[in-house]
Amino acid sequence: MRLATVEDLSELYMMLHVMHSETVSNTSPICSEKLTNALSNALHRGVVIIAEVDGKIAGAIGGMETSDWWSEEKYLADLFYFVYKEHRKSRIAVNLIKNFMEIGRDAEIKVKLGHVYGLDGDRKDNFYERLGLSKVGSLYMEA
Repeated sequence: MRLATVEDLSELYMMLHVMHSETVSNTSPICSEKLTNALSNALHRGVVIIAEVDGKIAGAIGGMETSDWWSEEKYLADLFYFVYKEHRKSRIAVNLIKNFMEIGRDAEIKVKLGHVYGLDGDRKDNFYERLGLSKVGSLYMEA
């Protein structure tokens, strides 16, 4: 595990295209400019943690400090979280979340994670709950 640098931008960009291809079918298409800007912002003003295997990205989580629209209280929110299929049976997924949560604890702010467009929602809920997180709310979208 390590913090990402701007040198990781293109590999992260490609990883997020793979992540997007594994989402529900009615997900909005990627805008390259917005994706690049969001990644750049996370690298410069947020946090991006990478898990590497044999010198290549096996998974990553990225996020930013933000607040709810009604409050000044800050929290660390994920922008993306993804592990390539061939590494999902490893501890990479758990270690990425634990490292992300540790950064939040070190900054003395809460962490909020979500899964909005991915598949296997119940499995992901159980995964987050095993890591000590609580489900708060749901998201509904017009089909």
